[in-house]
Amino acid sequence: MKRNILELSGNQRMASISCAMLVCIMTCLSILSFNAMSQSELSLVGNRVPTLVDTPDYPARANALVKQIMSDTPVSITATTQAWSGSGLRNGTFAGFIDHYSLNSPRNTYIYSEPYMYIPLHIASKNIDAINVNRLDKIYRTTVGVENRFANTDKMRAERSVRWARAPDFLGIIRQIGDERVDYILADKFMLDEVNKLLFNANRNPLSIGNKPIYIVELRLAINANYENAQGIINDFNDKLAAIDKEEALRVINETSLSAEDGDISLLDEALYQDILRKW
Repeated sequence: MKRNILELSGNQRMASISCAMLVCIMTCLSILSFNAMSQSELSLVGNRVPTLVDTPDYPARANALVKQIMSDTPVSITATTQAWSGSGLRNGTFAGFIDHYSLNSPRNTYIYSEPYMYIPLHIASKNIDAINVNRLDKIYRTTVGVENRFANTDKMRAERSVRWARAPDFLGIIRQIGDERVDYILADKFMLDEVNKLLFNANRNPLSIGNKPIYIVELRLAINANYENAQGIINDFNDKLAAIDKEEALRVINETSLSAEDGDISLLDEALYQDILRKW
């Protein structure tokens, strides 16, 4: 039979009251801690992709441009795996993510910025005819290697002109084309240029790259709609994005890209590609 707190002994009443006060204090401290964190630093995340979203030790175009746009806002960008970023976004560790691809439909649980970067996706192959491929129907029913980050999007799932051969990352599709398991690959033009530097420096024939993109992917910042002042953060980002000169944005990207003293040195980790280069 339950007893009213007044029926408890003095020591028991004090213990019950102390527990209740402790829970209340811990709750208040958690709220204050969250508010202080949100006011002091905006925590963002992105799925790690070499040269685009990466840790501070490596050049990354998206990191550099977002930080330039938000230069007067304390912001941290964590580059991690899709599993960890998804978990962090769900549990509130991160306020949003910097790599929403326009190949995916927006979700109503997030507020999105205007595009701050464009990623042209080009066809590439060991075959010289890739230069003239500017539509997928020109290579109808061929097998095309593509990274999961693009393949697992709404737009590419609906594409039926070619057979997609999915790979977990860019290294995977370069291995596909190197081993001639696919006819073509579809990839970020910037990264294709970087792999051609590796091939050139290893005295191997470079990839032929289509002269026009198949897709132009818009990259956007997304903030959780439930995050404090989410719309204000996006509005501020858009205003600052509009104020940045296009040449200034290109300068930021180029400075990131040319961090090596020699512009002919690839920004990709050569050690990871050694086996591919040897067999090319």
